[in-house]
Amino acid sequence: MYRPSTDPCIFLHGEAEDWPRLLGEDLVKELIKRFRHVARDLDDFIKYALENPQAVYVGLAGLKVGGRFRQDWAAYVGLGYVSPNYRTQWPFVENGVELDVRIQVSPCFLLSRLDREVVYIWRNRAATIFKWVSQLPRHKPLEVFRRAFPLELRELARSRGYAWVAWTRWRDRRNKHLAEWLYWLDTGRLPHIDYLVSRCGASSCTKIGGAESLYKSAEGYVVN
Repeated sequence: MYRPSTDPCIFLHGEAEDWPRLLGEDLVKELIKRFRHVARDLDDFIKYALENPQAVYVGLAGLKVGGRFRQDWAAYVGLGYVSPNYRTQWPFVENGVELDVRIQVSPCFLLSRLDREVVYIWRNRAATIFKWVSQLPRHKPLEVFRRAFPLELRELARSRGYAWVAWTRWRDRRNKHLAEWLYWLDTGRLPHIDYLVSRCGASSCTKIGGAESLYKSAEGYVVN
């Protein structure tokens, strides 16, 4: 039985050095073995997973996973389902800004098999996405969404910070899911996994690797 230190969202996390650390060498070897028809090594497998996220669960049948994230893995291995909930505990940034962007699903939800229920959740909780794309991409979603997301929305996160975006509102809800999307589009990594590997050492830190801004201060940008 494998005991990974993260959830299945890692299949959308493009930093190869984090995989053995969080999944363990044995599980990494098992993944390469199971996907040997499309991947010769870990880099090949990561590329395949990023380009074909809805296909990964098919190769995991029978995988036994325990530990802290066992329920997440059981749902993914057994049903091809990943929760749409956000996972990053964004530090609080007070602001009263509303964004007319309805995206209340995490990018991790791209891993879920597109059955009727999942499609309904996408349409209901991420309606704004379908103003930018006609349908969910089944291939290379990171590339598709990098082109599709409005430039002004991505610039908002870069200038004011991802945590600032997370604490803006869509109606009565915070935009914590949206902040995860913008971080993923900018870095190819997921913020909660960056936190797990101490790329950001604490929830209050201001910098991550390569001097990229993760929890950038919103000082000077608070809107009442």
